[in-house]
Amino acid sequence: MKNKKTYYQILHVQPDAPLEVIRSSYRTMMQKLKMHPDLGGCHENAAEVNEAYNVLTNLSKRTAYDASLLASENTIEPGHTQENKKAKPKQSTQKFYKKNNEEICTFCNQPHFMGINIEPNDVCPKCESPLFAATKQTVEICGKRTIQRINKEWPLRFYTSWPHEESFSGKTRNVSLNGMQLVTTAELEMNQVIKIDSNELYAVARVVNHQQFDQEWRYGLEFLTLRFHQAHGTFVSLEI
Repeated sequence: MKNKKTYYQILHVQPDAPLEVIRSSYRTMMQKLKMHPDLGGCHENAAEVNEAYNVLTNLSKRTAYDASLLASENTIEPGHTQENKKAKPKQSTQKFYKKNNEEICTFCNQPHFMGINIEPNDVCPKCESPLFAATKQTVEICGKRTIQRINKEWPLRFYTSWPHEESFSGKTRNVSLNGMQLVTTAELEMNQVIKIDSNELYAVARVVNHQQFDQEWRYGLEFLTLRFHQAHGTFVSLEI
């Protein structure tokens, strides 16, 4: 792979690019740059772009592809040894900001200059994190206020620092509009702020509790900002 373009290079995006950026780059190449065969583009080039797009927009395929890239980069030359170290996320230096401070991105802590009228699809121009504050939702059951949760598992990637140095993989459990449980082998700190990217949603979340089961960690996350890929049906279409 060292002498061949990666799928990220083919689509002209960074390895940590979120799905929205990948989709935008693909549309630009196919339509505005007229790489689609129907617009006069080369069939071979279009096929290469389509192959890269199909892999990078599928979370499981992208995770496997990233692992193959990493394995290629870490190939040990003859006569050399490499110490096997357990990967641990770089600790975030971010402070926790109240959500009523709309002019500061909750993930990169940089001014986004978008004012206080944030729309649901607005993202930070620097780190591309969602800016729309997660809305607290409650349901009345037998006189008690409780959060309605959905027992649904989704694969995801998350980031612990900005600028992005690397991403970590995990899966969701018990997703709600307020937060979710993150299952991963990575170690996080209480109150650590992370950026989440999945096929269903983008979010910036804060670690509020944690439990360890063998080599696996389960973190309770509170959403600070939240953006769904689909505006409707994300929750109501799921089966409890």
